[in-house]
Amino acid sequence: MYRFGLLITVFAHLICSTTTVLMGGSVTLPCWLSPTMDAEEMDVRWYRSDYNKPLLLYRDRKVQSSPQMEQYQNRTALMPREPTSSGLKQGDVSIRIDRVNLQDAGKYVCYVSSSQHYESEAMYLKVEVIGAPPILTLSRTEDDRVKVSCISTGWQPAPQLQWSLGAQQPLQPGGLSHSPEADGLFSVQSWVVCSSSESQWISCSVFLPSMKEDVKEARVDLQINSFTTDSGASPWMTAFIIALLAIIALVTAMVLHLRKTKMKKEEVALGTQEEESHLLTACDLAYSEDMKIHAVDITIEKATAPARLKVAQNGKTLRDNGEALESDCELCALGNTGFSKGKHYWEVGLRMPNVPVKQFWWAGVATDSAVKTMREQKSTPTSGLWCLYSDDKSGVHTKSESSHYIYRAQRPEVLGIFLDYDEGRLSFYDTKLGQHLVTLKSSFNETVYPLFNPGQGETTPLQILSLPQTTPKPNDYVLNKV
Repeated sequence: MYRFGLLITVFAHLICSTTTVLMGGSVTLPCWLSPTMDAEEMDVRWYRSDYNKPLLLYRDRKVQSSPQMEQYQNRTALMPREPTSSGLKQGDVSIRIDRVNLQDAGKYVCYVSSSQHYESEAMYLKVEVIGAPPILTLSRTEDDRVKVSCISTGWQPAPQLQWSLGAQQPLQPGGLSHSPEADGLFSVQSWVVCSSSESQWISCSVFLPSMKEDVKEARVDLQINSFTTDSGASPWMTAFIIALLAIIALVTAMVLHLRKTKMKKEEVALGTQEEESHLLTACDLAYSEDMKIHAVDITIEKATAPARLKVAQNGKTLRDNGEALESDCELCALGNTGFSKGKHYWEVGLRMPNVPVKQFWWAGVATDSAVKTMREQKSTPTSGLWCLYSDDKSGVHTKSESSHYIYRAQRPEVLGIFLDYDEGRLSFYDTKLGQHLVTLKSSFNETVYPLFNPGQGETTPLQILSLPQTTPKPNDYVLNKV
């Protein structure tokens, strides 16, 4: 009995702590014997909830290959908690986990035993994820102010969001919400309303409370005046209509009747305009690798390409020929495959090794007639063209009769394009970040072709990427361009 008590007094206690790591990185979970004691002849077992399923087992002076949890194979090792430690010789039984994922978060048990005694201690691992750069969208309100919306996805835990108007103090958001995503991450959305006269620019910053030095920020110039209007009437127009109605109330019954008839016609016209303004929406459509089952092989035929567009032999690499152009419209080229129904997916490469990310480009779909008109008139047509654009002034954005801008802190390196012809949706994605950018909504009523424009004056070409081909789905219909 005395001997057993003596063993307890000389066997050291385990010291553990809680640790935080970014997903994808490596982390050392610290655990050691105190006071210092040689652990080379002891058993060291690290496990989660089941003692019989260790993620690492050290026994007989070596790490055992079995038993071991399958998801931790080739990812764990005994590793001193600091460079000056002598490891097991000094009782340091810390473990390193590589390529950390979200499933690694939670409780861990460090268990050390000899032939006569054992000790165990629990610790916790927190896994954090820094999400995607924010995307900003702008629109005008009824009182001619600016509404700015901000969204950022892919965070763990739920991040903080902060608005700043120029160099002034942070703005109080008009709305703020966090939403769980299917993969266990969080997205954050917020909006503010301000006046373009208050500052030159506004910014939205998103960050984790524990990592305020790693901020994702996007900012936008408030002086740009070509963005959407939330409601059709401005304040002066509203006042004019009220005054007009007062005058109408004083005229004769016949004039009143005629005026009412005219107003009904105007209401019908107004309804049409409102429908047109909603052809463009930023739908919350998540990126999925499953889209690639609808992948199509697209090339540009040199014989039908614009004269000032250089097309590689394989028909997949485009750039301008260096000549001065009146308009970027002269560089638009259509793919060799058209679509009149079904779902279709393709990708555009916008970066090459040792070359900056491409700044100027167009990508989307268009009708054959719209492109012919565009080349002849050297201007963007009002119909038959659905694209995402990038330039040095407006960043990544879209255009329509009611312009809509998307402001991003960085440009995509690979752009994914998903066309659902039957549903009237054309969606754009940053495939490297797995982030949905924007979806254009319309009613396609004729064959559309993939459209590409590499822009002027850049060494970085636009590339149409080759994707693995799968058997076409029954509702996927393609038409080869002739």
